[in-house]
Amino acid sequence: MANLKELLGDKYKEGMTIEDIMDLEVEEPKVDMSKFVSKELYDKAASDTANYKKQLRANMSEAEQKAAADAEELAKIVAERDQLKQEKAIAENAKGLVAIGYDEDLANEVATALFNGDAATVIKAHAIFVDAQKKAVLAEAVKETPVPPAAGDGGTAMTKENFMKLSPAERHEFSQKNPEEYKKLYGG
Repeated sequence: MANLKELLGDKYKEGMTIEDIMDLEVEEPKVDMSKFVSKELYDKAASDTANYKKQLRANMSEAEQKAAADAEELAKIVAERDQLKQEKAIAENAKGLVAIGYDEDLANEVATALFNGDAATVIKAHAIFVDAQKKAVLAEAVKETPVPPAAGDGGTAMTKENFMKLSPAERHEFSQKNPEEYKKLYGG
């Protein structure tokens, strides 16, 4: 990009203010139009090209026309094949994802993203899956954890059999909160 001194040429003086510059009559730079094609010339060339294509089609032999039609049909078949390959790959990936625990909608989203190479969507969806799995495991663990009866609540006393069903952390907690009952369990 040119600086002010280059743009103004001989009219440039050190210490010029914006008002001085605005008062100058500067000629606009000339654009070399020799490298451009006029609109009329371009339109004529486009029209000629279209006419030549029409003439070529009209002059094509029956065999050439059949070859052109066959090429067009082949292109359609290839496009359909590629579409079927894509659908098959997505379906196979989705089936595998459902098998490891993804819900069907999320599995289809991830499988499509995998096929399209969209790593960001795959990572985002996998994070959703992992969070759901963590919540499910935690909910199952809470549901299966036995609650020991509290001492002195009128409930049944802790038996050695029930005590052994507790997790090590729960056993330790029971022994700290109920030392007398703990001693009874172990003959003390």
